Amino acid sequence: MTYKTQITSYLSSVFLSFFLYNAAFAEDAPNYTEDTVSGDWGGTRTSLAQKGIAADITYKFDVVSNVSGGKKEGARALDNLDIIFNFDGEKLTHVKGLSAKIHLLNNFGGHPDADLVGSAQGIDNIEVPRSTAKLYQAYIQQNLFDYKLSLLAGLYDVNSEFYVTDSSSLFIHSTFGIGTDVAQTGQNGPSIFPFSSVGGRLRVNPTPSTYIQAAILDGIPGDLGDDRGTQIDFGKHDGWLVIGETGYSTEDTKIASGVWYYTEKFDHLTDVDGSGNPLRKRGQGAYIIAEKQLYSTGKDKGLAGFARFGFANGEVNQFDYAWSTGLVYTGAFKGRDEGKLGFGITGAHNSSEYKSAAITAGSPADNAETTFELTYSDKITPWLWVQPDIQYVINPGTDKTLDNAFIIGSRFTANF
Repeated sequence: MTYKTQITSYLSSVFLSFFLYNAAFAEDAPNYTEDTVSGDWGGTRTSLAQKGIAADITYKFDVVSNVSGGKKEGARALDNLDIIFNFDGEKLTHVKGLSAKIHLLNNFGGHPDADLVGSAQGIDNIEVPRSTAKLYQAYIQQNLFDYKLSLLAGLYDVNSEFYVTDSSSLFIHSTFGIGTDVAQTGQNGPSIFPFSSVGGRLRVNPTPSTYIQAAILDGIPGDLGDDRGTQIDFGKHDGWLVIGETGYSTEDTKIASGVWYYTEKFDHLTDVDGSGNPLRKRGQGAYIIAEKQLYSTGKDKGLAGFARFGFANGEVNQFDYAWSTGLVYTGAFKGRDEGKLGFGITGAHNSSEYKSAAITAGSPADNAETTFELTYSDKITPWLWVQPDIQYVINPGTDKTLDNAFIIGSRFTANF
């Protein structure tokens, strides 16, 4: 039996009514007047923040131009609007360790990768197949035993806590968020941007610097037949995505490894049974991530590096392994303490099964796709960041008919 519902207004009202009940006043709140475009809304934002309701609005606007190579030359503009409400349940309901989040999302604009470049990994982390607004995340979290145990349930982006390296988040290329090895999987991807699914997460912190976490989520985020708005569709053959990660994390170092698999099986790329039907295999894989503050020139300044590697079952996925690495220097230029200069490389390798299938289809594929990215992000005003960006894609889409692509662009990020 399939259950499907449009839930944006419903869940929003449930969360808001629950957490606005019995609100308690606290002391600290962000400086919305100076740090946002829209200000303090006549004191309303500060008042809500002091009561335990933080409202954050971030708008990103990208202009991307494919200068040469790829599918064709040209430029596209696209945007991303995040409206996030974080609820402090301890302030609002006096329940220690309780919190919640509502994350509204709107995307609009062109498709620089799909229309111009033809990369298999994506080139812009806010590009979506369809312009739409949606309720993206809505969950409740309960921390217990002095935050040694954490439980979470609801509509949840698994990449918010799994496969995360903070320094790589500077880059605009899609795979510096979650690796291609995981991002390519499932019938509609895993529960990551722009499609999220319902699930639960358990996290244990044996010590302040170590953690073990696991999550289980609906195996098909959204609805394969309708990619507009928020869709929660528990189909009979959706299966589940199960993911686990354990790691060591301090202020300047993180090392972690993870494993994942789908309970539902997928069609083999080449092998068939006696009747000519594809054999069915389970999608699964593992990854390791690491980042380190390599050199410090003061608080929150200096050079950080990261490296990530993961593999997936190449019998049912195009790429059998993927990797990324990079360096980020904060405060690289005198007088620009918050400016971040980054250089990163990311690649994905085609599985032998995928290459065999491509030959059979008459479209032989290259071995791998590799992208270099050079970017710099800096705060121009207290609420506006500007980020020029250059990318060079080798073997876009691993398509032998496409030349290497040279891409330039800029991102503008404003806090409203």
